[in-house]
Amino acid sequence: MKYYAKIVKQKDKNYLVEFPDLPGCFTEATTLKSAQSHAKEALNGWLAANCDRDLNIPAPKNKKGKNNYPINVNLCVAFAIKLRLLRKKRKLSQAKIAHQLNISQQAYAKLELPNKTNPSLETIQKIAQCLGIEVDIKISI
Repeated sequence: MKYYAKIVKQKDKNYLVEFPDLPGCFTEATTLKSAQSHAKEALNGWLAANCDRDLNIPAPKNKKGKNNYPINVNLCVAFAIKLRLLRKKRKLSQAKIAHQLNISQQAYAKLELPNKTNPSLETIQKIAQCLGIEVDIKISI
């Protein structure tokens, strides 16, 4: 999962970073490299905060052109967001999925919290079976 940051050098020589798809997600830096690093931090913070508040999170859009840089979402943040979206799409409550997984509703709720989720591969496999999805792990070398 990745979003595109628009990074523009300002007249004061600083770099302004904004995510056009995510209202209010901004940061800045003194170099392009630090701007990309700050962008990742701002992106993950924005997504985690909005996921925790259960607000609608816009889907990432592919942006081409000058000043657009792909920024990867941290795996835990992406997992929590995608899990919540899948559950809601299937109109299931956390309690219902927790029951199917044979865990408490509180344990399941942590799986949907970007800063608390840390599922094992076995748990991910059980969730996939419960939601009727296939999990594909992609590793780029």
